[in-house]
Amino acid sequence: MDFQRLPVPELCEDMHKHRHKQFHEREDSNRFRPPKYKRYSGVDNNNFNRSQSVGLSGTNSFHIAHSISFRGPESPNSSTLPVTSQSLNENHFEQCFERLAKLGEGSFGEVFQVRDRSDGQLYAVKISKQLFRGEQYRAERLEEVRRYEEFSGHENCIRFIRAWEQYDRLFMQMELCRESLEQYLWRRKYIPEERIWSILLDLLCGLKSLHDRNLIHLDIKLDNVLIDDDDTCKLADFGLVIDVDKANNHQATEGDSRYMAPEILQGHFSKAADIFSLGIAMLELAGMLDLPSNGPLWHELRQGILPEEFINQISVELQEIIRSMMSPDPLQRPTVEQLLSHAKLSKMQRKQKSMATLKRLSKSFRQTRRSFLGCRKRNTDSAFLAYRVHSTSTAPGISFSGFHTDRK
Repeated sequence: MDFQRLPVPELCEDMHKHRHKQFHEREDSNRFRPPKYKRYSGVDNNNFNRSQSVGLSGTNSFHIAHSISFRGPESPNSSTLPVTSQSLNENHFEQCFERLAKLGEGSFGEVFQVRDRSDGQLYAVKISKQLFRGEQYRAERLEEVRRYEEFSGHENCIRFIRAWEQYDRLFMQMELCRESLEQYLWRRKYIPEERIWSILLDLLCGLKSLHDRNLIHLDIKLDNVLIDDDDTCKLADFGLVIDVDKANNHQATEGDSRYMAPEILQGHFSKAADIFSLGIAMLELAGMLDLPSNGPLWHELRQGILPEEFINQISVELQEIIRSMMSPDPLQRPTVEQLLSHAKLSKMQRKQKSMATLKRLSKSFRQTRRSFLGCRKRNTDSAFLAYRVHSTSTAPGISFSGFHTDRK
């Protein structure tokens, strides 16, 4: 009896070879379209019952917007909400902001570009996707607010404005940056090495503000780095930030595996994990490497085996920095302070400080100009509305009150 042999499967070479980073138009095509936004104005009886949970304001009226802040009322930076109507048909977000575009989406929330109806300024507002499932889940989400308030004053961390909760969702208002580092790379396709050094310096300075407080970020990646109009890079998304002393109790189930340090899989958390994530992000940026999310190539990178065809494009000086940051042994990785003391980075930092005053003046001018343009737009809209009302009220035979006059 003849048996036909089954064909031997061919292994794809691409599975064992690193690839250059690819840029697809469709991935970014929906970023600036008006978002499909669901209005959260009703009660869902199948979800967490707010009457079982008293909010920070001491009330269980979940349809009313409550300010969230850990700064304390005596702080000059304490977050307060503008006075708005507490209508059941319109939430605080809709009353205060005009939605312009959807900027991004993560596991916990969506981010929108908005215009403040009161001052005409542009901001970013992050809205949690899921309803609060209970007090523990709510406390975990509100912890992100605490972290944002802690780092908001640092130049290389995203500036936080205020937060509030309504309809069992968390809303966070932040400064609007021009783009993420991922978008920046997508737009330029290539970044000069001198600029990469500048990006590294910005992110080390931002990371130092966390590590000085004994905190680790655990989610450093290109998408979580934002760039403002001055080309300053800022760390964002503090949803996974944890205290090093409590780190061993943390379950690493949500970080991006492409940037994850190898020891995280064994449940070992330290500041060195952030150094690895930042190092592999710099490799991605400088070598245009498409980072694997799993498989043998993922393990090779964490064994210190960096692909020569990509690493050779980088100067020896930057190669050494990246290799040290990606050391398989977390104890061998340099600290933030050690990296900032590097001769090139130290020189760049001194130059940045000398330009700081000019940078602040430039930023202040742009903010004033934006505010002026926003006010002018509102005044134009108001004038047009007044003109229409006046035209209607003075039209022959019709008065503004609706009564018929001058009819023959």
